[in-house]
Amino acid sequence: MIIVYNKDLTNFKEINHALSIQMEEHYNAIGKAIITLPIDDYNISAIENGGIIYDTVRDMSFVIRNHKYDTARVTITVNAYTCNRLLNKRAIIQKNTISNIESGVRSVVERNLRGLPNVEIGESNGFEDFTETMLYGGQVLDEIMPILETAKIGNRMRWDADRRVHVFELYKGRDLTEGIHAVVFSEEYKTAKDLVIANDDSVFKNVVYVPGTLKDDAETEIVVEVGTASGDERFEKWLDRSFRQNEEETESQFRERLKQIGLEEIARLVSRHTFSVSIDTKEYGTTYKLGDLVSCVSQRFGVELKSRITSVKYTLDISGEKINLILGEPILTALGEVKLIG
Repeated sequence: MIIVYNKDLTNFKEINHALSIQMEEHYNAIGKAIITLPIDDYNISAIENGGIIYDTVRDMSFVIRNHKYDTARVTITVNAYTCNRLLNKRAIIQKNTISNIESGVRSVVERNLRGLPNVEIGESNGFEDFTETMLYGGQVLDEIMPILETAKIGNRMRWDADRRVHVFELYKGRDLTEGIHAVVFSEEYKTAKDLVIANDDSVFKNVVYVPGTLKDDAETEIVVEVGTASGDERFEKWLDRSFRQNEEETESQFRERLKQIGLEEIARLVSRHTFSVSIDTKEYGTTYKLGDLVSCVSQRFGVELKSRITSVKYTLDISGEKINLILGEPILTALGEVKLIG
C-alpha cells in the first residue's frame, strides 16, 4: 500500500490506482521515486511538495520534491527522494574531528539538525570502525556518505508511522553467504533472472597524493604519496582537501594520519563490478534486504563473488510488478582461483 502524508504530517491518503511506480533505495546514497497518477480531485488533493510517500509493504519512504500536471495525458507525475536527503537541508557549520566513524557521524548529524522537524537519531550499534578526518562545511548528508562508504556502513531515514517521525539510522546488513540461510544468486540455478554484469574502471585510482600543512612557524606544506603501482598500471589522484597537523601530533603521527586518509581514498576508488538481477517480489524484505551480503555465481562468465545488496528498484506498470537488485562492489574471484580484485 502507498500512503501519502501532507507536508505537516497531520493527515494522509491512500494511493490505490497508480498508473506506474518506480522506487529506488540505496545502501549509502540518495534514492528516488517516480509515481504517475491519473488526474482526479482525490489525487490532486493528496499530492503536495514536501509531503511524504510511504510504501508500507517494502518499508520505503520518500519526500516529494516536485510534481507536474499533464492535462494532455491526464496524469500527475510525482518526483521524490529518499528521506535521508532531508539532512542536506542543513550545513556543517562547526569543525568535527571523526575518529570512531559511527559515533562521529551521529554527532555531526545531531549537532547540525538545528530544529529540523520530525527528525531524530536512532540507537547506536557500537560499530568499531575508525578513521582520522575532519568535517567542516558542505551539506550534512553529502559530507558523511564518503566516510560511511570507507567502512561499508549504510545510512537510512526510517519512517516511524506510529509516531510520524523520521529516524536516522546507520546499519550494516547481515552476512547471508554461509549457513542454512545462505542466499546464492546463480544464472545456472535459475535464481538470477535477467542477470546483467557491469565492469566499470571509470573511478579507479591506486595512487593518492594527500596534501597537509605542518604546525611549524613556516606552515610548511607536505604531500604524502600513498600507493606503489607503476607504469601503465598506475592511476593517480590528487586529494583536493588539505589537512593540518594537530597541536598534540608529532610530525610522524601526522604523516601516518595522512597515509591512512590516502588508504581510505584508494579503498573507495576501486573498480566497480556489479551484478543486477530480477527477483521474486515476495522474497525481498523477508529472505534478504538492502545491505545484506549474498553470493552470486556465474559459471558462464567464470566468476564467483561475495557482494552486498547496494540498491533495490521496485517497478509497477501495466506489465506487472518487478524488483531488481544491484549487487555492488563485490570481491571478485575466478572460479577455483585466488582473489583477483578485493
